[in-house]
Amino acid sequence: MSSRELSPEWVLSKFIPPIAAPQHEISELIVVARRLWPRVQAHAYRAQPGKSSDEALAFASEVWEGVLRSVAKTIQRYNGKNWRIKNMEAYLFGAFHHRFNRALKKERRRLQMMQHLPSSHDLERLRQAHDSKAVRDLEQSIQLKEAVRNMDEWTRKVWAARQYGYSWQEIATQLRLTEPQVKLRFRYAIGKLRARLGGDP
Repeated sequence: MSSRELSPEWVLSKFIPPIAAPQHEISELIVVARRLWPRVQAHAYRAQPGKSSDEALAFASEVWEGVLRSVAKTIQRYNGKNWRIKNMEAYLFGAFHHRFNRALKKERRRLQMMQHLPSSHDLERLRQAHDSKAVRDLEQSIQLKEAVRNMDEWTRKVWAARQYGYSWQEIATQLRLTEPQVKLRFRYAIGKLRARLGGDP
């Protein structure tokens, strides 16, 4: 995902006012977010040396989007009155840094917990003990329903579109994203879901 693909306009689209009613604070937030994005990327790569660049960026993007939406909600709540951040750039990066570190700690705890679960080899041997096709089909159906039930709304929407035969390009157009961005976000969400369920959904 390049710095051009994750645009703050897309992240903040529901907070951007109509042209007839410009909102200076949201416009400033967009400008600062665009300027800060390379610094956010650099921090994400440094802090996650064991991950591929795509995985590191997807993880950081989720945190960054949350920070931008949170600040935009605060701006809307105050409606520009009695509220002003003196140094928006420092504030945004500080908020990102804090949330990102907290998310990394949570991810590390989850990975440590996963080490104590049965290995995929052990689970495979257990599956082979139930060699009946009907049992396997039932297990897969239950796993699939559980996986779909645990998906967030965005991931479920993309998954459903793929099931109905839509191409990645069609889905990306509908969501106003690029095809690589949709694939990356979906792959990251499915990876998180797979890890949370402790196996292949």
